[in-house]
Amino acid sequence: MNRTLLAAAGPVVQVAPGSSYATRWDVRRHDGVVIVRHQAAAEPQPAEDWAGRLAAFLDLGGNNGVKMAGAKRLDPAGQVAAMGEFVVHPKGFHHHGRGVPATAYRFPEEVDTVAAGVAVVDETVFDQVHGDELLGWGPLGMLALGLAVREAGHRVLAVPQVVVTDGYTPEYDEQAAAQFRGRFGFDWFCADLDEVRERHRRSGLTWNARHFADAMPFEKYEQRGALVWESYQKADYFRKRAHHLASAAKQCVDSVDASGTSGGGLLDVGCGDGFFCHLFAQLGLDVTGLDPEPEGVAQSRRMTEAQTYPGPRPRFEVGTGNTIPFDDDTFAAVTLFDVIEHLTNPVAVLREIARVLRPNGKAMIVTPGWQFGASSDAVYHGFEYTIEELVRQSGATPGMTVVHTGQITGVYRDVIVVAQKG
Repeated sequence: MNRTLLAAAGPVVQVAPGSSYATRWDVRRHDGVVIVRHQAAAEPQPAEDWAGRLAAFLDLGGNNGVKMAGAKRLDPAGQVAAMGEFVVHPKGFHHHGRGVPATAYRFPEEVDTVAAGVAVVDETVFDQVHGDELLGWGPLGMLALGLAVREAGHRVLAVPQVVVTDGYTPEYDEQAAAQFRGRFGFDWFCADLDEVRERHRRSGLTWNARHFADAMPFEKYEQRGALVWESYQKADYFRKRAHHLASAAKQCVDSVDASGTSGGGLLDVGCGDGFFCHLFAQLGLDVTGLDPEPEGVAQSRRMTEAQTYPGPRPRFEVGTGNTIPFDDDTFAAVTLFDVIEHLTNPVAVLREIARVLRPNGKAMIVTPGWQFGASSDAVYHGFEYTIEELVRQSGATPGMTVVHTGQITGVYRDVIVVAQKG
């Protein structure tokens, strides 16, 4: 196959920073390859034969190997806009690596799809998945094309050997979203991974074993004991963080009471060893802790049984956030502290939290902020969020609106979102 494809790629489209991005695609066919270019894609590098550079990655891995390759994308400010996209992921739709320096990523990244920029697709596969029809969807065209390639059992790469300026993010368009759900059976913006498993168990969309295979047993409490209680005793910076978060949670409950929807108390989902429930109860809140690990609940009860409180003693139950064992409209506030980074399907948990919140109730989500190339806990954390990703996923929960965001810096890099029901 002739990989000298630049002549087929069309002219460069210059886009001024801050301008509205178009959603049309320039599509060319040349020597067995389909070249797709977002109208906003500017300044491809290398200037000569960038399409051929991308096409060189096709067929890597054989017949069921790479059939779509897209460029590393930079935003107009010169930072990474995306090294491809993930859609079928615990964090939902997000740009992989967004916001890191332009020099980051020196090796290809395997991803769910590529949403914009420039890409090449094997022509036979493009026709098999009806690529022209998918690109006709508009803002979701290339995103859907990549997922269709994945669904058919092939691989998608974002490669740094080609760089393009294109910071485009697909807008949530109801018509395009309906088309996507009709074609794939789940929401592109905030996929419920249980839905994906049910429909795509045998398709290439469940390629990512990190998120679709069973994890090792969760033995954190057996291995580390009452770690949060111990951290509070030993580390001043942890005590300051803990009191700040507890005070913010109390403000959530108080603000709901002040709105005229009083009562209901606070539910701490993923309460762990019960330390934050202890702090909440010390502030006079009516607190229930929920955790799926019996050992965590046992520790919570042991650690709080000798404590005194100005109001009710915190209660603890074994249960999961996917099926919270309480009625609709029960709680004034729900906290999810250092939990969402462990969840295999956060969308299901966030929907359950919205269900059990009273009208005007608030959910407070705290999680370690994502950092390039590292994790706050490489043993137990499945993934970590940027503030943008956490806001997007929390705000996409039906009935919930993000009303506050924050960060804790220094030793901790927490990102915080408060979302309100109604």
